[in-house]
Amino acid sequence: MNGQALPGFYWDSEKKKYFKIQSQNAARGLDLKYSLDNIRKEERKERIQNATNARSNQIRKERVVRRNQNSFAYSHVEREIGTRRQSYYLQNTWPDACTSGISSRPADVISRRPSHAPIRLFDRDPISKTVYIVQGSNSVGKQRLRADEETLQDEPDLNEYTDPRLWNAWDLRPWDEVYRTTSTTSSLCYMPATGALAATSYGSDRPPEIWLTDPGRDDSYVGERYTPKGCSTIWAAAARPTTFSPSPGLANSVAASYAEHLAIAASSAMLLFTRSEAGAWNSKIVVKSLTSDVLALEWISYTTIALGCRDGTIRLYDTRSGGSSHVLSHPYPISKLKRADDETRLICSGLQDTLFLYDIRSPRLSRNSPRRTFNYDNHHYNESYFKTLYPGNRDHSKRRKLNYQAFMSWSQPVLSFAHANRDELDLDIDVHARLGLVAAGQDLSTGTAIRVSNIWTGKTVKEFRNQSEKKDVWEKIRSLKFVERDEGVGGVELWSCWNGGIAKFCC
Repeated sequence: MNGQALPGFYWDSEKKKYFKIQSQNAARGLDLKYSLDNIRKEERKERIQNATNARSNQIRKERVVRRNQNSFAYSHVEREIGTRRQSYYLQNTWPDACTSGISSRPADVISRRPSHAPIRLFDRDPISKTVYIVQGSNSVGKQRLRADEETLQDEPDLNEYTDPRLWNAWDLRPWDEVYRTTSTTSSLCYMPATGALAATSYGSDRPPEIWLTDPGRDDSYVGERYTPKGCSTIWAAAARPTTFSPSPGLANSVAASYAEHLAIAASSAMLLFTRSEAGAWNSKIVVKSLTSDVLALEWISYTTIALGCRDGTIRLYDTRSGGSSHVLSHPYPISKLKRADDETRLICSGLQDTLFLYDIRSPRLSRNSPRRTFNYDNHHYNESYFKTLYPGNRDHSKRRKLNYQAFMSWSQPVLSFAHANRDELDLDIDVHARLGLVAAGQDLSTGTAIRVSNIWTGKTVKEFRNQSEKKDVWEKIRSLKFVERDEGVGGVELWSCWNGGIAKFCC
C-alpha cells in the first residue's frame, strides 16, 4: 500500500493504514476520528498549511539578503554613500546643523513695489537665473536676476520701480509680462529641460485654461492654450523633475522618449501632457471621474504620480500600466503632497492642522488584530487623539462608533509634524531630502509664517516669524522652495513669498 487515494477510504500517513470513512448518518452522535466531517476539516487544515508554506517560500526567494552585516569596511561604505539613515547623527544632528546658520531675517529677492499687487506664485530657472512670477491674480511675468559679480553700467536715477538686484533695474516695468490668464492663476510650473512654462487658472465666469509657452524663445502671448472639456476648475499642476532617471528597462520605452511630462488636476480627473522632442504637446485624460476633486499632485518616481483628493484619499497612477489605485486615506482634505527621502515615503499636508509622513508600503493598522478599543500605544489615532479632537463630555455611543470607523479607515502615519493650517488650501510645503527638512507655510494668525521640521524625527528645527508690524502686507505662503546655490558657492536657500514680494533665508 502506497497511500494512493481509494474511494471511501482515508489514508493515515502516521499509522500507514487505510481507514473506512464513516458517513454522516453512521457517525451521528459519535465523535469518530475518520468521520466525513472530520476528514473534511483535516483536508482544509492541510490546504491552509500548504498555502502558508508556499507563501513563505516565495517571500524567502524574493527577499534580498544582505551579506557581511557586521563588516567594519562595509558599514563605513554605507555611511559614506548615505544608504543607511539609522544613524543618530544623520537623523537628529544633521538637520539641526543645516538650519542653525540660517538667518531669521529674510533677504529680499524681489521686493513689492508701491501700488502694485503682491506676488502670489513663483518658479525659477536654475540655468538662466530667471524668476517667473504671478503678480496679483492673473498676470504672469518673468525677471532675470542680476548675478552678484555683475554691476549695473550707466545706472540712472533710482525710483520706486527699481531694485538693485534686478537685471533691468532701470526699466520702468517691474517685470516683463508673458501673458494674462482669463481667471485667477492656480499653478505655475517651469520645466528646465525644454524651457517651457505652464500656468493654469481656476476658472470663474470663463472656463479654466492651461497655458503652455516657451518664454525664452517666444514673444509675449505666443504659445498654446488648452481648455479641458467637462472641467469646472483646475486645482494644481506638477511637472516631472529632471532629477528622475528611468530604470534600465525603461531606457528605450515609449514613455522615456518624451522630453517633458506635466500632470494637471482638472476637477475630479487628471490630465497628462507630454512633449515630444519635436516640441509638440499631446494630452490625454488618464484618470477619469473620481468621487472627489483632485487638489494636489506630486511625482514620486519616474513613472508614478501621487494624487491627493478632497475626501482625503491618496491614489497612485502609473504611466506604464495606465491604472490608478487607492493606497492611503488622510482624515481631512489634502492641500499639498511632497515626496520625502524615498519614493515610498510621502509627506501630506491637509486641513485641520495635519501634516503627516506616510509610507505607502504600510498603509494599514499597526496591529493585525483590531479590537473595539482605542488605547493602542503604537497607533496615531488612539483614545487621547479623539479626546483632543472632540473635547468635553461628548463620548457617547454614537461618537464611539464613529471613532471606531475612522480608526479603521484612516491610514497610519509614520510621523506627525507640528503644523497650523485650519482651512487654507493655498499654503505650500517643500522638502529637501538630502538635508532631511520639510518647510511648511503656516496660518498667519499664529504669528509663525514658516515652520521647518526634521523629516526623520518630526521635530521642529526652525521657525520664521513675520516681523513686519503692518499686518495688511502679510500674504499667504503660496510658494515655498528650497533653492540650490550656484556652483562654487554651495549651500541651500529657502525662497518664499514674503510680504507681497519674494524673500530668501540663507546663511
